[in-house]
Amino acid sequence: MRAPALRPLVPTALLAALLLPGLTACGGDADATSGSGAASRAEDEALADWEAALADELGTGTFDFAALRQAAAADCVRTDAADWTVELALSGDLSTSTLTRIGLEHACADVVPAFDEAVATVEQAADPLDLVCGPDVELSGEAALSADLVCANR
Repeated sequence: MRAPALRPLVPTALLAALLLPGLTACGGDADATSGSGAASRAEDEALADWEAALADELGTGTFDFAALRQAAAADCVRTDAADWTVELALSGDLSTSTLTRIGLEHACADVVPAFDEAVATVEQAADPLDLVCGPDVELSGEAALSADLVCANR
């Protein structure tokens, strides 16, 4: 006889079983949204810090930040001090090394020690081209092509 009394509860239980996961998921979305919002704010703050550091170095707030960010992304590929030494020696000018370093600090801080080592090597060289054009210098394929052009016109 109790079976007829349970029959009205079946639709309610079924409805609760169907709605409960949906309601729980809605609460989870709020957490995910606030988490992504916090990550977005942190990224915005990091970019603002980077931009402020560049403005301080340049003495102006007028510069192509997107181009400097793109250059930093390309520079992050050079993870070895020898690669940086070749790049810096061939550039013939260390005047932009501070801007490059700022970019590396913000885009790929793990590359900064290799960069600093290369800057010190190039600064100590009497002629930076000796670092890439000397008779005993061995360079990677791409660096060798760049060095060949520079060294031939030395």
